[in-house]
Amino acid sequence: MADMNKWEYKVIALTVKRKFLSGQFDAQSVEDELNKFGQDGWELVRMEGVSTPHIAPPILTFKRAI
Repeated sequence: MADMNKWEYKVIALTVKRKFLSGQFDAQSVEDELNKFGQDGWELVRMEGVSTPHIAPPILTFKRAI
């Protein structure tokens, strides 16, 4: 029988320095935030709402093995 991976998930609203909501996208701030999650073992698997940040902040879904 093959080993089955088990995952835990984290879902966050990306409001890095509130720049999305003000319409000022700061790629470096986003990259820094993603790298923090990556260092903790989280892998970004989905990003929603990037095209409409003026309505609501983008939602990011991460997973990591447990």
